[in-house]
Amino acid sequence: MITALLCLLSSPLLDSDGPSWHGDVEAIVKQHCGDCHSSSGPAPFPLQNYEDVANRSSFIEVVVREGIMPPWLPSASGLPLQSHRGVSKLEMQTISSWIKGGLPRGQASEVSSHGVPEVSSSKADVSIRMPEPWSIPAEGGMNWGRRERDKRTFVLPLGNPEPLRVKQMRFETSAPKAVHAVSFLADDGGYARAVDEREAGPGHYMTGDVNDTPSGALGSVGVGSRTLLLPSGYHWEIPARSDMVMQVHYRPTGRSLPMQESLDLWLSKDDPASRPVRTLLNMIWRVDVPAGEVSELTESWVLPVDIDLIGFTTRGSGVLTRHELSATLPDGQSLDLLDIPDFDPHWRQTWLLQEIRRLPAGTKIVGSWTVENTESNPRNPFIPLDRYITARRTGVLATMLHVAAVDPVEDEALKAWHQGMVRSRPSVQRALQPPTQPVSEVP
Repeated sequence: MITALLCLLSSPLLDSDGPSWHGDVEAIVKQHCGDCHSSSGPAPFPLQNYEDVANRSSFIEVVVREGIMPPWLPSASGLPLQSHRGVSKLEMQTISSWIKGGLPRGQASEVSSHGVPEVSSSKADVSIRMPEPWSIPAEGGMNWGRRERDKRTFVLPLGNPEPLRVKQMRFETSAPKAVHAVSFLADDGGYARAVDEREAGPGHYMTGDVNDTPSGALGSVGVGSRTLLLPSGYHWEIPARSDMVMQVHYRPTGRSLPMQESLDLWLSKDDPASRPVRTLLNMIWRVDVPAGEVSELTESWVLPVDIDLIGFTTRGSGVLTRHELSATLPDGQSLDLLDIPDFDPHWRQTWLLQEIRRLPAGTKIVGSWTVENTESNPRNPFIPLDRYITARRTGVLATMLHVAAVDPVEDEALKAWHQGMVRSRPSVQRALQPPTQPVSEVP
């Protein structure tokens, strides 16, 4: 049946009025496929020109229609996002019609831009690199805490005598076929460096969190999205004498690969009115799901000041299958912020909004997570099934909201409110849900 379908889809039916490569399909492929399917990208084959795509057209049509590719987690139900790689129904129809129409090339002058935001082409202001390489193991596995082992945290000294205001980051990997999500934070207390020194060789196997600051507080990059550019007028704030802490999630490829990553930073120098981006945690501190069961978890809090919402970074393991984030405004209006109907930890990244969304003080933020500790969950890494119980002070499940206080005078109040909220959660949740067996916590 599948063979017959593929033959039908690739048959040279001619339709002079249908879509062409240059007029329609090329722009779709560039937007949704080109960043990964290149000679230096993580995908197994390139999709850079007409021949690349035409030779695999039937396969492409099937994986796109089935939602297997491209890897893009958010649905269209939330706020519109930059660099959207999710293929729309109209784009799917265009690809199918092009294949059925005999794969016409069209005129080269017809190609249109696919709307990827421009990033700086100038030399970076700061460039840092892992001092020595580390080898990605050929195979993955489990660790003592029943979590995925396929992550590692590295400390990259910045040596900055003054605070930095970062507007753009570009991550480069020496192992693009294996490295997936990479998250960042700044550590000015030497905590991550001390943890790093406990383990031989570069890096350490632990999450990249530092005390109450989550890995990803300075954003995250993922497959096909190695550059993170903040909107004009905003910057990440890095304290003086900081280390950049980089948590790398990788997928073993069957052979050991050397990895020596680097990070370029561009600074905001000419905009004294630029506002610092803060990270607010909507999270579940502790998760306890019996074997074979599904759990629905929620968390909410109310904004203390007016903020501009810039984007999101999510965290969760393979037991997480769905995540939704919503807001209820003070006037009672409901707003869907982010919807991820089929979570996959390998495809996460920071998602920036197409347009900054202002949320007033008094807005209630509600996050909900579906955790499936079942054999029917294809991404559950904990097979054979056992009780899934774990805790983390920065959230086992979390969405980081990247925001800026509308009034710069209220920035310190926003920081103090968030710090107090995060620190109060573990004691509150312990009181509400006392553990019946030891809980593993990653610092």
